[in-house]
Amino acid sequence: MVRKHTGFLEGYPSRRDVLRGMAGFMIAVSLESCAQVLSSASTPVPTPTPHRPGSLLYTYRGHTDRIPAVAWSPNGKYIASGSLDKTVQVWAANPGQHFQPSIYRGHTAGVLTVAWSPDSHRVASGSQDKTLQVWDALNGEHVVTYTGHSDVVNTVAWSPDGTYLATGSADSSVRVWEVATGKQMYVYRGHRASVNSLVWSPDSKQIASGSTDKTVHIIDALTGKPRYTYHGHTDLVSSVSWSPDGKYLASGSWDKTVQAWDATNGAVLYTYNGYNVKAAIANPSKGVLPDLIFAVGWSPNGKRLAAITQVYCGDICAVVLGWDAYTQHNFTFWVDQPALAMAWSPDSTRLVTSIVNSAQGLARGGVSHDGYFVQISQA
Repeated sequence: MVRKHTGFLEGYPSRRDVLRGMAGFMIAVSLESCAQVLSSASTPVPTPTPHRPGSLLYTYRGHTDRIPAVAWSPNGKYIASGSLDKTVQVWAANPGQHFQPSIYRGHTAGVLTVAWSPDSHRVASGSQDKTLQVWDALNGEHVVTYTGHSDVVNTVAWSPDGTYLATGSADSSVRVWEVATGKQMYVYRGHRASVNSLVWSPDSKQIASGSTDKTVHIIDALTGKPRYTYHGHTDLVSSVSWSPDGKYLASGSWDKTVQAWDATNGAVLYTYNGYNVKAAIANPSKGVLPDLIFAVGWSPNGKRLAAITQVYCGDICAVVLGWDAYTQHNFTFWVDQPALAMAWSPDSTRLVTSIVNSAQGLARGGVSHDGYFVQISQA
């Protein structure tokens, strides 16, 4: 990575440079907050919600470099976190559980993406070493390595039925692998630039991929044939998330929008491009100015969308956004530390987030020293 003087974290690469360099943007929302929380955008005067969000439950400090990827096991018991320190670490989601973290060291370069198998037994991890590796989640035993990409693996997703793995790479391709045999089923080459994010439809029949070419492609998961291309964005697509009911996709972009749209025909349900913008110009506590969207995620219960953007404070903080997924009402926002990745808990009550803490940034949540951490917070 090229180090850049940002004016905030001198000697460190800016978060924009880090994410652009990695090309893949895992769903990244951090909820350990200093808590600016406002309610529905439909009300003339937003009012605070009854309780402060982001109640910090636990902080994990096992990594020694930035953490671009986190994933919550489907059974709710464990977290997998992937780091530029070349490790993937599996640790207990319940701080009271006595579980020695399992550390996988099979990669020869930084880990950019992780995904759990639906049965919570295995983890798949993609890396700057251009490989996808699968291994036992609890003992770290290597199972299989998939090769074929000619550039870094930015994103990986396990099909909900557990049959296939899909990967997206900076080589502009999407590859689908059969888990049982290790066979590569096909290579999709429809994108013209890096594939940054991908997601399976809930029925395992389709794959959506977001790219630096500013598009989201939906392909048939079994054949790799294109079904639909969404052209609604004007800059790179950083993140995609499928609604649990399978009807809609949410895509976040560096065009400063989150767009929710029909997965069959691209009809736009709504576009987020800032909240209460006129008021925010005069007073940042009253709204959120449009800025690059780093990640977006649909809650497993389908009720909320969350996103992360960067305004006000350059590379030393993040602005965390949330709203009702289908109506864009009950808008919330607050300022937090720089966040690189996020995953919802299966019951939609908590989030796990990776953060970068610096004395030059916003010291929150009892994290008193510089470093790279993963936090579990109450949603």
